[in-house]
Amino acid sequence: MAKSKQELVVKDNKLIEASYRLDLVEQRIILFGITEARKTQKGLSADTFAIIRAKDYAEVYGVAPNKAYEHIKEAARTLFLREFTLYGVWSETGDKDVITSRWLSATSHVDGAGVVRLAFSPIVVLYIIRLEAAFTRYKLEQIAGMTSVYAIRLYELLIQWGSVGERDIDVEWLRRALMLDGQYKDIKNFKVRVIDVAVAQINLHSDLIVSYTQKKTGRTVSSLIFKFDQKPDVKVAQEAHKEEAKAAKAREKRDKEEIARVKARDDEEAERLRRRDDGDTLFASYLKLPESDRQEILATVLANVPGLRAIYERRGLDHSAVKAAICIEMRR
Repeated sequence: MAKSKQELVVKDNKLIEASYRLDLVEQRIILFGITEARKTQKGLSADTFAIIRAKDYAEVYGVAPNKAYEHIKEAARTLFLREFTLYGVWSETGDKDVITSRWLSATSHVDGAGVVRLAFSPIVVLYIIRLEAAFTRYKLEQIAGMTSVYAIRLYELLIQWGSVGERDIDVEWLRRALMLDGQYKDIKNFKVRVIDVAVAQINLHSDLIVSYTQKKTGRTVSSLIFKFDQKPDVKVAQEAHKEEAKAAKAREKRDKEEIARVKARDDEEAERLRRRDDGDTLFASYLKLPESDRQEILATVLANVPGLRAIYERRGLDHSAVKAAICIEMRR
């Protein structure tokens, strides 16, 4: 099944905020695997594989087809060794709970088909399919053009707060989430090498426009305040899409109402024809009765249906009202 940039990536927010460090291709194949798991709806579990095809990877990320397979094959091998850390609270005591897990429990590759398969670890499966809690979703195309691993991570961290348009992120927490403990200790270096590059790529490749300022505690920069909004052309497109969806819904409603009216009319006509055919059959049966029986039925009908005698005298047995009255009488 061909992969599209329109595929939705769906991640539990705890997984987005986990501490991990992956290279660019490793991040990309993780996201491919997640979209595959969401799209196929095959009941993803720790013993099933998500399939990544080199030709799909090449198409989405603009990689030369002859290089794509080697990229994803090598990335799957190194990803198998990677770990990530989740932070939570242990319900029994309320103490901080630190969970370390691998991303994958198994990988496979099929050289002849240009296919790599990923089996996610049980805890990753849990966070991919457990979507009834807080989760974040976005289209794969939003990160397809990014070449900075930090840009992808920052984009995900920001769209978690998409309805707010602003997020205050503690610098030390961000370092930990990006697995940069001990690196870029100087805040200026951290901003230039990590944050500025990420913001530039988000602004260039995604549907967001991002800026940031810093907040100090004393003389130390303690947090970065990111402000972001959807690009104007994206907003216009979304509004147009909403209007089109609204119009389509109205058209669908009108079409359903018209179909219902036509069906009701057709059903009514079918019932009328059925009754007419039934009446014709009954009247034919009436004509086959012995003369004495016919006279008895006819006398009963003419005596009990006001005004029918005059119709009978003028038009005879072939008049529809007379036929109908006879058929009704025969049904008793």
